[in-house]
Amino acid sequence: MSSYIKKIKVGTKVRQGETIGFVGSTGLATANHLHYEYRINGVHRNPRTVNLPDAKPIDEKYRMKFFAYAGPIIEELQHFKSMHNAKLALSN
Repeated sequence: MSSYIKKIKVGTKVRQGETIGFVGSTGLATANHLHYEYRINGVHRNPRTVNLPDAKPIDEKYRMKFFAYAGPIIEELQHFKSMHNAKLALSN
């Protein structure tokens, strides 16, 4: 993205369809974009109305194994987030 809407800050809640930034291209912009959807049994569903099940905590007997796999990924995401936040702070 080339720039963000000025009112958008880290942690700002946004709604579906709300503009949050610009890609810096004229005409058709086919670069990176965010897309998510729900499909249940292959059928598209409105993400605003899908009833999601309550998540249960990871069973204690699997927790260490989970964190062994997830730990490096979480660290990488946190590093990316801190770099992204620094970039946002510099652009404002």
